[in-house]
Amino acid sequence: MNKVLTDVLVVGCGASGVAAAIQSARLGVKTIAIESTPWHGGMITSAGVSAFDGNKYALGGGIFGELRKKIEDYYGGADKTFTGWISLTCFEPHKGKEFLEDLIKAEENLEVWYNTKLISVLSSFQRISGVICEREGEKIRIEAKITIEATEFGDVLYLGAVPHLFGRESKRESGENSAPGEADFLIQDMTFCAILKKNLDVKMPTVTPSENFDPSKFINSVAEDSDTTDEEFLNHKLHNFESFITYSMLPNDKYLLNWPFRANDYPTTIDIYTEIDEREKHFRKAKELTLDYIYYMQTILGHPEWVLADDEFGTEDELPFMPYVRESRRGVGLYYMVEDDVIPVLNSNRPKLRFDSIAVGDYFLDHHHSHAFLPPGERLVEKYPDNAPFQISKDCLIPFKHKGLIFAEKSISVTHIVNGCTRLQPVVMLLGQAAGALAALAVINETEPAEVDLFELQEVLLVEGCQLFPYKDLYNTDPGFYKIQKLAIAGFYRDNAEFLFEPDAPVNSEEVNSLFNKLIEAGHSVSIDSLTAVNNRELYTKIYDLLFK
Repeated sequence: MNKVLTDVLVVGCGASGVAAAIQSARLGVKTIAIESTPWHGGMITSAGVSAFDGNKYALGGGIFGELRKKIEDYYGGADKTFTGWISLTCFEPHKGKEFLEDLIKAEENLEVWYNTKLISVLSSFQRISGVICEREGEKIRIEAKITIEATEFGDVLYLGAVPHLFGRESKRESGENSAPGEADFLIQDMTFCAILKKNLDVKMPTVTPSENFDPSKFINSVAEDSDTTDEEFLNHKLHNFESFITYSMLPNDKYLLNWPFRANDYPTTIDIYTEIDEREKHFRKAKELTLDYIYYMQTILGHPEWVLADDEFGTEDELPFMPYVRESRRGVGLYYMVEDDVIPVLNSNRPKLRFDSIAVGDYFLDHHHSHAFLPPGERLVEKYPDNAPFQISKDCLIPFKHKGLIFAEKSISVTHIVNGCTRLQPVVMLLGQAAGALAALAVINETEPAEVDLFELQEVLLVEGCQLFPYKDLYNTDPGFYKIQKLAIAGFYRDNAEFLFEPDAPVNSEEVNSLFNKLIEAGHSVSIDSLTAVNNRELYTKIYDLLFK
């Protein structure tokens, strides 16, 4: 068996893994990423989920922001990517793959191995030291100083016997008000998405239904084929076809089929995670469900003009390389993120401040469960509080016990509930970038990830344009970005219902007095005159200069 040595090994070159690998290599560290599919980018590209969810406006920083800008520039601006009402940034998956490839090729310290299967994890004495994989029929032993878990299912955790969580925690275990009374293995559905394109010349169905095709599965997915308008009974809004087809419309008359209501969400069971070699059987069933829904669209709903795009993936069935996996095994980290971490605290619009933040998000607690559409009395009922833009702790990426390992993708240390807002493409990319920076710094400083200096890590991320505090309007191109971000995680931030910083807005005298009192209480000798400023950017920059002389 051949042996390969590297500094950082990223297992899974999906949305998180590709960002981790690029960032690690940018810091001059030899990095290898292995990926089971022919493409990098994971859910963004290989799974076809090419409509970004969340981290809107200024919250889209770092490598994610670089990708988003490439997409917007290609299509002619941000208004040209706002083609579907679910997202401000919709694009064709193959273009996302190309733009990420540009970023990969720019890094001389990075190798990406495609079509590479994870066989086992090198683990001893609670230390992960690499993996054994199979590439082009050959088994290869990769030894690494730091390994990043960035697989879709959390397979490094499983094969490496790393303590992890799976399914829903009980209220007793997580302490969350919204958690169920008893723990179970219920997790979010996965979906085999499809990219469709509009062809008005097509008059007949182009998809052959499976032998299991049953149109009754899809009744009430849209209003045109429904047996009730009682949305309380349905447990969801009843959209018409026009609303459905504009949901995730992509540029160039394409459509991302990823409809959450009685369509192609595939109920996910624990055996998909534990029986790795049997996953393809479930993938085939999930594909079958998606193709049956396309046939349903073309026949029952009367829209044969929507056909599978033949210019995206190059696969035999014209479907993506992998399903959209919303939830994976979740590692047990030094910090365990629960719903209170994303909910505003009393007398504030924001969750509690995380001084150790390494990423931010703004998506809501969104869960996909087919069980939610069972008949009343049988269905899953989950009611979650309204959350707010949040921060993620460095310690969510670091295992409680194992050395040499960092969590990324959807395997960070969060509860099932919090996974609903940390699983989205932008957040996962930002987490990956933080994981890559953390891994590289551990190598450079010859230490464990837990021992990497927090401020050194945050410095790297800020220089890379990553937000550590969620202001919706403070872009990383703003001249005050660095200082205002550092000041926020030090406890000096603006708290308003719109989550704005408003850098050019005139200062408010009441806010100035409040900040002055806070500085005095913290033991800083300042005068009120030293806080004289024209706008918020100038005010907070002055406070930064006072605190960080």
